[in-house]
Amino acid sequence: MSGTESELVAAIEDLTAAIAAEITIIEEVPSLASTLLPLIETELGTISALEVQLNDLICFMAGTMIATPDGEKAVETVQRGDLVMTTDGVSKPVSWLGRQTVSTKFGDPLRVLPIRIKAGAIAENVPSRDLLVTPDHAILVEGALIHAGALVNGTSIVREKAVPEVFTYYHVELDDHSLILAENTPAETFVDNVDRLAFDNWAEHVALYPNGKEIVEMDYPRAKAARQVPVDIRVKLAGRAAEIGEVAAAVA
Repeated sequence: MSGTESELVAAIEDLTAAIAAEITIIEEVPSLASTLLPLIETELGTISALEVQLNDLICFMAGTMIATPDGEKAVETVQRGDLVMTTDGVSKPVSWLGRQTVSTKFGDPLRVLPIRIKAGAIAENVPSRDLLVTPDHAILVEGALIHAGALVNGTSIVREKAVPEVFTYYHVELDDHSLILAENTPAETFVDNVDRLAFDNWAEHVALYPNGKEIVEMDYPRAKAARQVPVDIRVKLAGRAAEIGEVAAAVA
């Protein structure tokens, strides 16, 4: 965590403590409680939104269709125990569906706004429809896990700005780190790490796995930034952009 983020976390903790003190005082005065407590709840909601922005997000937008043995299913309707299809043709049960509410008002656009990977941008029928994922969500391209944000070319893969001020991301977790099919695109499932703390339903996961749940990351090379994406992949994606009617961006 950078010095700036550490300072922000400290400020949030101080503000939370101050608001908790306000609540204690106000609850002792019934005439004030009905008027002021709703305002304080709004303050706490703002703090929650700020805290979320300090964490990397590895999730899908609502409406993303996930492959299952019985056909595609919207990610927000997936439940623990449901089977999803992996890229190697195996069906695996979902161990947890995480929900994470984010605010574009307070968040860094480079970390919060979803990446739109347009239909056919990776390969023929990949994605089968536009795929919207968080910038840090990796998809498999030519044998490498590449973060969606690193693939942005301004044409066939873009940063989506037309989103509500507050919206929810969803993440699919299995018992291992796998590649599932999201809009027919190989996309990684969630890897266990401290960022789980930012999920709205984190307490649910704690109840399921009180001793934690270790997940080993798949052994694929990973590109987190555009400069790490091999030139041959950028050339291929530029070619795909031209094929689907987008103006190809520079690949150098």
